[in-house]
Amino acid sequence: MLGIDGKVRMNMTWREEDMYPYVWRNLRVRYPAYEGWEIYQRDRWRGYEPDFTVERRVGRRIERIVVEVKATCKVTSTHIRQLNRYARNLSGKNVTIVKKILVVPSGTDTSMVPDDIELSYLKKFKCENNDIIWYQ
Repeated sequence: MLGIDGKVRMNMTWREEDMYPYVWRNLRVRYPAYEGWEIYQRDRWRGYEPDFTVERRVGRRIERIVVEVKATCKVTSTHIRQLNRYARNLSGKNVTIVKKILVVPSGTDTSMVPDDIELSYLKKFKCENNDIIWYQ
């Protein structure tokens, strides 16, 4: 139900997939096709399936960005280990992981995220009282 304040208040659980259209849009703005960036959503790479993989070819090398989306109000060590495992396993001889991005709702507790992981906060989703609220 849409409240007066523009927030969607429903007794529902938001899934990562509900956030994908907003994440894809943000990634496309940051990594435009005219610069050679390709965006893959839930694509299976060598048995691993990160939420998004962004990559481009530079000469004979591939620059790759691994993106994980979490519909949670607190990032845990499990989330960090998963993203690091994807990055480790999706790099290779001619593939360099140039960035690891963790996408979460705004207001998420990200205090345990290390410096080598970039945080991206989705403003359309916000953590309030440990619930995720969607702003239309």
